[in-house]
Amino acid sequence: MLIIDGLSSPFIYSELTPHALDGATLEKARLENIPEIGKNSARILEFRAPQTFTEGGHSVLVTGNRGADSEFVSFKDANIFDILHSRGYLCIAVMEKGDSWSICAEQDAVLRDENNSIKNMEIVLDQYEHSQDLSVPSGLLQLMQGRADRAPGYVTSKETRDRYNGYNRWGIETACAVVEYMAKNSPEQKYLLTVNVGAVDMSGHYRDNYGYIDCIESLDSELLPLYNLCEKNNLAFVLTADHGMAFPAEGSKGGHQSEKYSVSDEAQLVPLIVSAQDVEIGVIEGEFGQEDFAPTLLGILDIPDRPRFAEGEQILLTGHVNLEVILPEKGTVEIRKDGKVLESSGSDNQFVFYGLEPEKSYTIRAVLDSGKGLAEKEKEVFLKTDSVIDFGKKGTGEGKSAYSSTESKAGINFAGISEEGNSIFGRNSNHLIGYFLIGAINLAGFFIIMKILKKY
Repeated sequence: MLIIDGLSSPFIYSELTPHALDGATLEKARLENIPEIGKNSARILEFRAPQTFTEGGHSVLVTGNRGADSEFVSFKDANIFDILHSRGYLCIAVMEKGDSWSICAEQDAVLRDENNSIKNMEIVLDQYEHSQDLSVPSGLLQLMQGRADRAPGYVTSKETRDRYNGYNRWGIETACAVVEYMAKNSPEQKYLLTVNVGAVDMSGHYRDNYGYIDCIESLDSELLPLYNLCEKNNLAFVLTADHGMAFPAEGSKGGHQSEKYSVSDEAQLVPLIVSAQDVEIGVIEGEFGQEDFAPTLLGILDIPDRPRFAEGEQILLTGHVNLEVILPEKGTVEIRKDGKVLESSGSDNQFVFYGLEPEKSYTIRAVLDSGKGLAEKEKEVFLKTDSVIDFGKKGTGEGKSAYSSTESKAGINFAGISEEGNSIFGRNSNHLIGYFLIGAINLAGFFIIMKILKKY
């Protein structure tokens, strides 16, 4: 998950035109690599940030909740990292200026800028334990510490432009180093790498709209090695932003958070570009928001789950959907379409059926090994996106995506409907990398509930 801080899609998408607040048409960035990557990807044309500042944007991306903030991210099972940890993934991050404490704390290992400063760059390595059964390879930690030690050398130039570009370059080159290490030394380990590069946002604030597009163009020239590494190793590449950037007039310095900026398309519209095996190439039209990112990312990874308080919907980018079925105890599950049995699996209480055809009706039948009766032995479901059917609960098969609360997924029985190799990464592949991701909570009672649910 590559998050480019402050990258506004009107400045990079050919279909859009950036304007200043005074109505003047602004210069677009002249790019080579991002458009080429977009040609081989799914590209969401209208993808809006409901909160046009860094903490809010990051929080919405990883929780799927429009009103999320850093504290919200820390609630139990509230973010994509909680779900991925429960599925055996490592979460690793390279976070430059604009990181947030709660997202850093969700990582197994994170590099972050202690000073949040391009002039005085100080990268530190933090570790957090999320599982006693899974740890970050010692060699990767050594590599990350080495990259931290080298960071100040990227911003030694007296030229402002070179310092900003060097700041971004360190983030991209560090991401490449992590991908190369994992491919060589831990090829079977599933992981999510979150990268936040911060100089584009700072260029908008301090270098006017021309400095802004200059920084975008420089970053564009650095992206191809990272994209190629992902393609070479059959990894997903996801590019997005936390918020955009707006300018009062040509030649002025920009902003995005205050009211005069936050209502503009330039501040709200951010890119979403997804390149992965099985993702259908093309421009996706329609109105989408950052709250849709978390369920969409999990869908790309063939994980039919979502953060606990997510409001968004999965943007279906593949030609298939997945279905998870949960029983109250061990049993057998059968899935039918048009009266024909597609798959049957037993001796477990959790099952995942992959590669189902979307926009179709399915019949799910369940029998418990103990012989105990179920309130409902059969459920009808119309699958538009990835869904979860829980036979321990009523009313979860009525045509909507139904998600259970997040539990440990160890021991889930995985059943593939489609032929092996037709999934995002292949059903037996453990490769994963995702490059990766309004308003306050007004009701006091709801806020108290959130406090209670907070993880300590």
